[in-house]
Amino acid sequence: MSSFEVRAYNVPLAGFAAGLVGPARSRIKGILVYGTAPVSFTLKDGTNAGETLLDLTVAAGWNDVYIPDNGIVAGNGVYVSALSGTGAVITLLLG
Repeated sequence: MSSFEVRAYNVPLAGFAAGLVGPARSRIKGILVYGTAPVSFTLKDGTNAGETLLDLTVAAGWNDVYIPDNGIVAGNGVYVSALSGTGAVITLLLG
């Protein structure tokens, strides 16, 4: 994937299992979040033991989380270690 491409990866709460999302190395450019109640999620670098890249709770409804400039680099891949909330789904925009 070139540095200019951005791809979307959905992570729904239904059937959620912690794991890697997207390519082995990527940049988090933005996140779309929906839930019928507040949604919490944690993104780490590579594994559950990796550095926490983003730990966030957002309000119910649609939320757009934009990461400025060059985004957040996940050198070992984006690992979604936690996702909670009612009807929650997150869409990671990775470049």
